[in-house]
Amino acid sequence: MMQITTLLFWALSFFLWNCSDSKQPLPADSAIADNQFRVASYNIRYRADADELSGNGWDLRKGPLAKLIVSHKFDLIGTQEGYDNQLEDLKSVMPGFSYVAHRYGGTKVNHNCAIFYRTSLFEVLDTGVFWLSETPDVPSIGWDANDQRICQWVKFKAKKTGKSFYFFNAHFYWRLKTAKEASGPLMARKVKEIAGDAPLICTGDFNSTVETPQIIAIKKVLLDAYDITKKPREGVENTNMSGGVFQGQPVNRIDYIFLSRHFQVEDYKVLSDTYNDNRYPSDHLPVTSLLTF
Repeated sequence: MMQITTLLFWALSFFLWNCSDSKQPLPADSAIADNQFRVASYNIRYRADADELSGNGWDLRKGPLAKLIVSHKFDLIGTQEGYDNQLEDLKSVMPGFSYVAHRYGGTKVNHNCAIFYRTSLFEVLDTGVFWLSETPDVPSIGWDANDQRICQWVKFKAKKTGKSFYFFNAHFYWRLKTAKEASGPLMARKVKEIAGDAPLICTGDFNSTVETPQIIAIKKVLLDAYDITKKPREGVENTNMSGGVFQGQPVNRIDYIFLSRHFQVEDYKVLSDTYNDNRYPSDHLPVTSLLTF
């Protein structure tokens, strides 16, 4: 009788353990299929002296910003504005990530359009940069802008499937009209010139709302994840507070995930995670989608 009771005890314990365990979160890589990954666009805000004075310095917000990326299981992120030391800071606290970047701006602005990626999921096959200007193949300032702007691109191989694709990440000029308007057709032309008919994803802070000519030009060749998500959109619609503002409601949608027809968009989210008195880790909110390749 003692042996039967003991066996029943262990059988019941095993059953209860399994029921309880099934409710635990899955590891990051086991929650999605081999042909899926989560992409994001995130302007991380450069390391500004003014932010130190307002209580939003990089040393305060880099931890919450990295936590947002890791906790929401981003796999591939197009970032904008980060300085070299900011990129290294993020890499040091996000194990399993590396990045591709090209510093631009000369002596006036030293930003990057860095692309972070999980090294377990992706292999870099090729990289390149073009400038948002009349002479995109050489370092240059475009049209009526007063600083350089670039698009960083990487050709990746997805390790789980062996499929390759291109990832473009851009930051349009923000202030004057001509540079912004002319950057849209240039982007549309260059992504097709570089990627051809291959699968491609394009993220960025385009400093442009959806009805502007530059976004319309891009949407003639690429799809907007906002428009084609299978699940209802989550979060607020707008993504940008304005420069150096880390609290309150965003005022417009200027951050995008564009893509070719090779991908299905499973969801679309704008994330509003905060820390320390309802502050956002950046003056932009990240946009993210789970893609099926």
